[in-house]
Amino acid sequence: YGEHKRAVSSVQLAPSRLTKHHAALCASASADGSVKIWDLGGSVEGEGSSQVASAAGASASTAAGDTPNNEYLLSPVSTLLGHSRGINEVCWSNGGDPFCATASDDKTLRLWDAQTGDALVEFRGHDNFVFCCQFNGPSNLLVSGSFDETVKIWDVRSGECVSTLPAHSDPVTAASHDGLIRIWDVCTGECLKTIFAAGNPPVSHVTYSPNGKYVLAGTLDSTLRLWPMTVSGKSKCAKTYTSEFHANTKYCIASSFLVAKPKRRQCIVTGSESGHVILYDIQSRRVHQLLEEVHKDVVLAVDAHDSMELLASGGMSKDRTVRFWAPKGEVSNLKRPRID
Repeated sequence: YGEHKRAVSSVQLAPSRLTKHHAALCASASADGSVKIWDLGGSVEGEGSSQVASAAGASASTAAGDTPNNEYLLSPVSTLLGHSRGINEVCWSNGGDPFCATASDDKTLRLWDAQTGDALVEFRGHDNFVFCCQFNGPSNLLVSGSFDETVKIWDVRSGECVSTLPAHSDPVTAASHDGLIRIWDVCTGECLKTIFAAGNPPVSHVTYSPNGKYVLAGTLDSTLRLWPMTVSGKSKCAKTYTSEFHANTKYCIASSFLVAKPKRRQCIVTGSESGHVILYDIQSRRVHQLLEEVHKDVVLAVDAHDSMELLASGGMSKDRTVRFWAPKGEVSNLKRPRID
């Protein structure tokens, strides 16, 4: 079952600006309280390889229409330890430093140096489990959402909470179980807009599109919705994504945009409670590709690389593996990374 001893809750591929030579690093967080850093480039051996390196105990396979084969294993290059309970999310900073942040059930967040494995800052102030975290653009602020129904904004250097937003009437994951998506002005603490779908299905995950013009929301009615990012006027859902393979009624399942090679494909990637990884074509809304039952349990975690057609996925308790997927042509681009 690999290096993680409990469910894989989050996977995040490092931004390409943090690595050289088109290499790939990935951080995976788990309910076992650890974060593993994986070096995909260091494990690709032989010019004829058609596989991407994989996390220990997990297989890596090709996507984009290729049949998975020749799966092989990879050990983490480092492990980040310090939280006393499970970790719900890990995210990379947007700056030039190899920092990542974690949100934990121990009610704290931590800032880590992924190169050394050192914990740099601890953020205390939430009264309950911390579900999610994300850096702002300059990475001088860290935003967190909690089961205590608040969103907090933290100064990354000092670890101090600079603002608390009484954001929702239910626990805040990447959005909220009250079915509302709220857009906030970080400077003023003002709620600029509230978005919701018909019937107010609980919102389990939100993420911005790479161009910042849309918000993608996953809801517990097995649906993804793409909303235009406009502050004024009433928001109308731009596109809806659902299929017979897409099951999401219980868990907070991540989704991501695969747009590194827009002329080849532009997709939304998500997991499923049925063990699938699903790629939706953004424009047609159809299933572009199905990685069928590639995990033995719910696929909670997915992410797509910003410059390569590379995916990462992580499974729940019965699976506990991290898997990486790429077209055969991308494997040759995976060379040993070096953090700037």
